[in-house]
Amino acid sequence: MTGHPTFQQLSRRTIDDHQQIDFFLSQLVSTLDSLDETAADTEPLRRLAARIDSLRERLEEHFHHEEHDGLFQAILDILPDAGPAIHRLASQHDRMVEILQMARIHAERGEPCDVGPLRADLKSFLQTMRDHERAEEALLDRAIEEETRSLT
Repeated sequence: MTGHPTFQQLSRRTIDDHQQIDFFLSQLVSTLDSLDETAADTEPLRRLAARIDSLRERLEEHFHHEEHDGLFQAILDILPDAGPAIHRLASQHDRMVEILQMARIHAERGEPCDVGPLRADLKSFLQTMRDHERAEEALLDRAIEEETRSLT
């Protein structure tokens, strides 16, 4: 045994990661929905900044797993034609982290009157995140199906 995680272990971890990320995204949406543009208190924006930063940290771990712990390579081994899709997905990772860092800074320094534009931008981004995760899951499902087919 080489000590490398198996595709099954990698895919299970990725599915678990995606469930956790979905939870973080849902929490962020709830926080965004609860913000009041007319309030004088900036504390809700600071809590939003903390949630954004938690999501960013979680995503960085997840993206590292996909790119460096073998998941994307395992998918390529099973689906050699998936190279362009994997490249596209991996290239989105850094940009997503950057967007979250900018949103966190905006929330940390913002005032309640900034809530509307920040909410709209973040909700749009969160939908993009969900679409990205779904595309990864579809690719993972294809690889699992192909691996299952090749083992039977």
